[in-house]
Amino acid sequence: MRTVIIGGGVAGLAIGWRLAASGCEVEVLERALAGRASSWAAAGMLAATAETQMQDNAHTRLAQEGRARWPKFAEELETASKIRLGYRECGSMLIAHTNEGAIRLQSTARKLARRGENVSWCSREEALRREPLLNPSIKGALRAADDAQVDNRQLSVALAQAFIGAGGVLREQCDVRSLLIKSGKVGGVVTADGNIFAEKVVIAAGAWTSKIAGLDDGVLPPVRPAKGQMTAVKPPKGVRMPNHLIWGEDVVYLVPREETLLIGATVEDVGFETSVSLDAMEELIALASRQIPSLSTWSIVESWAGLRPRTPDDSPVVGATPVEGLFVASGQYRNGILFAPVLADMICALLLEGDTGPLFQYFDTKRFVKN
Repeated sequence: MRTVIIGGGVAGLAIGWRLAASGCEVEVLERALAGRASSWAAAGMLAATAETQMQDNAHTRLAQEGRARWPKFAEELETASKIRLGYRECGSMLIAHTNEGAIRLQSTARKLARRGENVSWCSREEALRREPLLNPSIKGALRAADDAQVDNRQLSVALAQAFIGAGGVLREQCDVRSLLIKSGKVGGVVTADGNIFAEKVVIAAGAWTSKIAGLDDGVLPPVRPAKGQMTAVKPPKGVRMPNHLIWGEDVVYLVPREETLLIGATVEDVGFETSVSLDAMEELIALASRQIPSLSTWSIVESWAGLRPRTPDDSPVVGATPVEGLFVASGQYRNGILFAPVLADMICALLLEGDTGPLFQYFDTKRFVKN
């Protein structure tokens, strides 16, 4: 089976790797450099609990399934690529700064624990014992012990290496202009360098999904870019990095890496614009400093912006389209890294076995089509 995947981010490369490893002839077409768009700009959080909290829906189940598959996925990918991913089960701490916030998080912790999740409530003293850099005025924290992280940039490089090693063909700087459609069936893609023919085409183009030409209205889901700005700071000499992922009561989150602390992220509806603003960086530092006051003395080492693929209901679109042989895996929004293993397995099962398992119905590509 000859398959073309449009998009060389984590999703497209993970799908391509799994298909190539199964013996399929696969080409991944990337408009720029593989893994250097939203995948490169992410934070690498595998925080199924912190991201979903008390929601009990298909999105949460997909997040939990993705998280459950990550240990094996990471092990297999490190073996295939010979690249360390920085996968680490560090846990999350959701910080309460007010009595009201503490009451809310304590209630959430109890409910999640009853549901079987590995969470607990930490008093102020316990939270500060675990993370001494935290603001001493906090009221406590919800600790989600199973949340984890991976170095998303190493992940991108490793997936490209594993995909090529499995026999896949990666074409970078390959601009897909439209699809080849005849009698309701896909036949390949039109690129700036000519046509590439295939029996199956998977669109995993992230924020650029809706820009693929050659299709009737409503075939592709409405995916739009959501800009997110982030920054990375380095502590003064002798200051130890936090261990947990740290979440404030507002939009800010902190992700500790070996030498830097990532701080994110803004959410901006500004189209495909990716500039970095001083105002945004100052706001992120200010919000992060509410969690760790000493951050005001840390040094900024990098700032960047990326475009997350966002759907109207903030859930991904995965599965077959009305065009025979055309599939979509997009709209992951904030959780593209977390979802990667399960979405790759779902798309591979669909293409190789026709398996439309139970989760597909919730993320159907046609759910946004108006009757």
